[in-house]
Amino acid sequence: MNESEVEPIRRDPPRTSKILLTEKSVSSRSISMGVNYTDVGSMIPNATHDKQDEAMFLAQGRAKLVLEDKDEYIMETNTAFFVKAGTLHRIENIGDEPFKIVWAYSPPLPGHLKPKE
Repeated sequence: MNESEVEPIRRDPPRTSKILLTEKSVSSRSISMGVNYTDVGSMIPNATHDKQDEAMFLAQGRAKLVLEDKDEYIMETNTAFFVKAGTLHRIENIGDEPFKIVWAYSPPLPGHLKPKE
C-alpha cells in the first residue's frame, strides 16, 4: 500500500499518523504498520501498550526516546528501535524538521482489528 493512498489522521500534540497495514486494509491479524510525522518541538506522548511490542524506524529527523520517564536515547535518521510490551515510552522531536517514524505493532492494537461480529 502506498502511503499517498491513506488519509492522514491529525493528532495532538501536533503530529500526523497514517495507518497503512492492518486487518482492515490487508487482512493482517498478527501485525500492523504505519507512519507518524511529528512536528518540530512536538512529541508522541507517553504510552504503554500492555500486549503489543512496537518496532520503529526513524526515517527522517532527530528524536529522543524516553523509557519509563528516566532512560533517554537520542535517535538519528536511519535508526531502528524497539519498545517491549508494557513499557512506558514517548518520543520527542529534538530536531529542526518534522520527524518521520515507521512503526509496527505485534500483535496489532485493538483499533487496528476489524470489530468482532
